[in-house]
Amino acid sequence: MPVVFSYGVTAQDIGEIFRTLYLETVAEKLKEQGRPATGSRLALMAGLNRGEVEALLSRRAEKRRLRVRSSRKLDELTKVLSTWHDDTKFSTPYGAPLDLSLRAERGFRTFNELVEVSGATSDVGLILDELLAACCVEVHVEKFVRCVSRVFIPSGVDVFQIARMGRYVGALVGNFSHNLLRRVDEPSYYEVVVSTNGPVKREFREAVLKYLHTRLQPVLEDMDRWLESQEPEYRDAHGVRFGVGSFFFEERLNEGEIEGKQVA
Repeated sequence: MPVVFSYGVTAQDIGEIFRTLYLETVAEKLKEQGRPATGSRLALMAGLNRGEVEALLSRRAEKRRLRVRSSRKLDELTKVLSTWHDDTKFSTPYGAPLDLSLRAERGFRTFNELVEVSGATSDVGLILDELLAACCVEVHVEKFVRCVSRVFIPSGVDVFQIARMGRYVGALVGNFSHNLLRRVDEPSYYEVVVSTNGPVKREFREAVLKYLHTRLQPVLEDMDRWLESQEPEYRDAHGVRFGVGSFFFEERLNEGEIEGKQVA
């Protein structure tokens, strides 16, 4: 809700979102049954008039187009950083990213070359600006750029960051939905949560975050490389994307809630 309030989202806006999601779900069910998802049929099944159905779906299509563009941008920036760390042309034998020149210079790799090798199609200057804003890179003496973080997390609160949040919250909900509704012949998706037994000092937060960056981050980076190495064998233009995510959270105990080790 803090994000909702920050952006001035109204109860009417939230209602429109849920009506649209309901319509999309009904449409998918109809397609699975081999029945056409016409505006009239959707309106009848959803209890809406046809004009409202068409307006909701039209706005949804435009929002999806913008979301795809934001998602593609996130993928590009993430790919640039992973290439910087994993491609031997841009890293040391120990996997440390090289400092890259901002202009062509004999004997030095350039940032432009990195962007080209990563496959990113956005403007090089815009990519550099995004990485600078997210504190992933530093520019020194206006001559070379140094990578200081492999993980891209947008700074500030903007549309791009909201699209990123929506994408990964959707992925998390998809995990729970799959495990809750899966058929007996389908595998369960990996889902593990650990937490402290009860309330602790806020200073402990820094200790946990440091542990994660020291111990978990290398595991995720290794998995990222493994996924990239395996992907060509299983590539399918009509398939789906699979992934693994991790995140840190905090929560307050509700009144009367029993303390205890939380592992799920």
